[in-house]
Amino acid sequence: MPLAELTDVRCYYELSGQGDPLVLIPGLGCTCRSWDPVRDELGEHFTLVCLDNRGMGRSVAKRQPHTLGDYSADVVELLDHLQLDHAHVLGISLGGIIAQRFAVDHPERVNRLVLVSCAHRFGPYLWEIAGLVGQSLRYFPAKLFTRTLEILGGGPAYLDAHPESIDQKVAEVAKNPVPRHALARQLHCLAASNPEPEDYRITAPTLVISGEHDSLIPHYFARKMADVIPDSRFMLIPDAGHNPFTECPDQVLPPIIEFLSAAEPAPDREAKEQPAKGNGKQQSAISNQPRQFVANG
Repeated sequence: MPLAELTDVRCYYELSGQGDPLVLIPGLGCTCRSWDPVRDELGEHFTLVCLDNRGMGRSVAKRQPHTLGDYSADVVELLDHLQLDHAHVLGISLGGIIAQRFAVDHPERVNRLVLVSCAHRFGPYLWEIAGLVGQSLRYFPAKLFTRTLEILGGGPAYLDAHPESIDQKVAEVAKNPVPRHALARQLHCLAASNPEPEDYRITAPTLVISGEHDSLIPHYFARKMADVIPDSRFMLIPDAGHNPFTECPDQVLPPIIEFLSAAEPAPDREAKEQPAKGNGKQQSAISNQPRQFVANG
């Protein structure tokens, strides 16, 4: 079992695939297993570094994390352990927020960055959502908490077409339960890590992705995040919810692979939003419009 003895965590990680290294950072309460549905396809193009965040799965915390910067420190130490000077980084949900922190803290270690279903700052709306998740974690039975997150995070079209997916997820989590204190710790780190505008600067070419019907972090906030990252593009996934890798991998993976595989700098951002190729309807849209820095996020 591959374990890296880092300063504050005995970090579990897995390596697979071939090509340039790509670090995959999972979301709230998730482990490296969350990447299994897309690992084979991504592994055809990249060497995947999948880790369990500190205190999750098989990563044992030597010291409990207090801010997102602690998770960022774990990532850079893991790269050092693997003797990787730099890598592409992809994060989803809380993993996307950790990936941003890593890109801000260690810009020289990031080649290209993909941020999925996340935001750069939490204002009143997102704090209410986070509070709802926190209160559900505190008061709901475990199965009801999982069901609540699946309903909030699922795209309506996907859930209507796959109603069995909720019960399947509840049963899956019941077999491998996540300790409530570990989830609460991740929410605590999120609450303690809202960056000030002057502290937020990402220099890596960045692809921002959001589902059209993400209720947990609506695409409005992802667009605002793309606006404050100078070298970024925004992609909206029609009909998708919070996890497009589960709902529509055929739509989200090709543009990610294309973006990360680009040898040259990010394309000129004067082109207008164009529909992605698909099966007769618009599958996604990538915005290359110039970004105006929004000082207050």
